[in-house]
Amino acid sequence: MPKLKLTAATVRDLPTPPSGQVLYTDETLQGFGLRATPGGKTYYAESRVAGRTRRVTIGKADVFTLDEARKQARVALGSMATGIDPNKAKADARAKSITQDEAVRDFLAGRDLKEGTRADYKMILETYFAGWRKKQLKDITPNDCVARFDKITRENGPTTANLAFRVYRSMYGYARAATAGPDGRYTLPENPVKRLSDLRRWHKTKRRQTYLPDDLFPAFKAHLDRLHGDLNPNAHAFADYLELLLRAGLRKSEGLGLLWSDVNMTARTFTLRDTKNRTDHTLPVSDQLLALFQRRVESKTDERVFSGRDGACTAFQHWLEKAREPIGYPLQFHDLRRNFSILGSNLNVEHYRLKKLLNHTTNTDVTAGYVIITVDRLREPMQQISNEIDRLMGIIPKRTKNPEQEQQSFGGCVPLANLSALD
Repeated sequence: MPKLKLTAATVRDLPTPPSGQVLYTDETLQGFGLRATPGGKTYYAESRVAGRTRRVTIGKADVFTLDEARKQARVALGSMATGIDPNKAKADARAKSITQDEAVRDFLAGRDLKEGTRADYKMILETYFAGWRKKQLKDITPNDCVARFDKITRENGPTTANLAFRVYRSMYGYARAATAGPDGRYTLPENPVKRLSDLRRWHKTKRRQTYLPDDLFPAFKAHLDRLHGDLNPNAHAFADYLELLLRAGLRKSEGLGLLWSDVNMTARTFTLRDTKNRTDHTLPVSDQLLALFQRRVESKTDERVFSGRDGACTAFQHWLEKAREPIGYPLQFHDLRRNFSILGSNLNVEHYRLKKLLNHTTNTDVTAGYVIITVDRLREPMQQISNEIDRLMGIIPKRTKNPEQEQQSFGGCVPLANLSALD
C-alpha cells in the first residue's frame, strides 16, 4: 500500500493496474486514499468502527476534485471516529427507501431462475400486487398482506392466493437479505407474509389428481384419428403432441421445447434439455414414438419437433379446449403425464425406473444415489407402457408373416397413422 502526498498532478499521473487494485494512502490526511483499478481511480476514506475496518467510497477521481474528496473524507472519518459506520447508514437508508418495483427487479435479476419461472414470477408480482409497486417495502405491513390474501382468494381462488403469496414471501426474503448491513443485521422488518402462517390462513388445497379414465381411451384415440384426418397441419401437430405427452410422460413445456438435434432415431433416444430439475434427461424411444417422430419429420419446418414454440403453445391450448367435448372429459395437458405414471404403476414398473422415466428428483433419497439407471434399462418399461396405451385404445396388434409370432409385445402395435392400412 504505497504512501505519498496526493496532489492533483499525482492523482492524474498515477497509473492504473492491468488487473486487481492498488491503494495509495495520503500523507497529508490519515485515512484518506486513492484506489486505482483497471476501470479508473476512486477516492476513499478508511478507519475503524467498533473494532472493524471500514472503507467508505467517496467518488471517482474524474468526478471529484482532490479538495472536494478531502472534505468528504473528513466528514466520513469524523463520523467513524464517533462510532458511526457510514456504509451501514447508507445500507439502512437504501433498505428504508427501496420500493416494491426495485425489490422485484433485484429479485428477478439476482435469483438463479429458469426463464419460464422468471416470467411467471414477474407476472404474478406485477398482476396481484400491482397496487404496491411504488410503495416502499418497509411500509407493507402484515395486515396489508392478510387483506390482500383475502382479496385474491375471493377474486381468483385459494390456489392462486397461496401461489401469489409464496412468490411474494420469496421476493421479500431476498430483498431483506440483500439489504442487510455489513454485520448481517437486517434493515427491513420481518417478512410480513409470516402473519399468514401465524394466523393459519394458508389454504389447504388438494394436489390435482385428474387423469384420463381408462374407458375414455377409445374416444381419445378416435379424436386423434380425426385430427390426423384434418386438412389443417396444426391439427396433425396437436395430435402428435398429445400422443407424445401420453406415451413419454412429458411435461407440456418439455414437449414444446424438444429439438430435432436431440432426437436420435438411430439410437432410438431423445433428450430433454434443462428440465424442471435443471438437468438434461434422455429417454428411450418406443416403437410407437418412433412412428410418431417419423410422422413429424415429414412436417419439419425448423429446429423444433413442434415448430414455433410460443405460437404452438397458444394454438395447442385452443385445440385442447376444442378436444374436451368429443373426448368427453375436461382434459388438461398434465393429466396425460399422470396417466403415464398410473400405467407404469399398474404394470408394476420398478419404483426407481418409473421415477427415472418421469425425471423426478431423488435428492432426498439416499438409496436412489446408489441406483444407477441407464437409458437402456428404461427401454422395456417405456415399451410396456406404450403397448398398454394401445391396448386401452383398442389398437390391433400388428400381424406378422408367421401367425404363431403374433403378439402385443415390444413393437407389436400399429402406429395410429397406419391403422387404415390393415386388412
